[in-house]
Amino acid sequence: MTATDRDRRERLTALGKVLRTSVMVPTDTYITHDIPLLLTRLSQVPASGTKREK
Repeated sequence: MTATDRDRRERLTALGKVLRTSVMVPTDTYITHDIPLLLTRLSQVPASGTKREK
């Protein structure tokens, strides 16, 4: 691992720590109610390299 790689990893780690401490994760019911819809929509997305059936 070079010094440049080490510096990048340290900066990325520091950025991750800042984001985790500064951005609050929403925990309201609006998000909770959207999860089933999100999962349903995601299940309709074809896997990479496959064709969608009509």
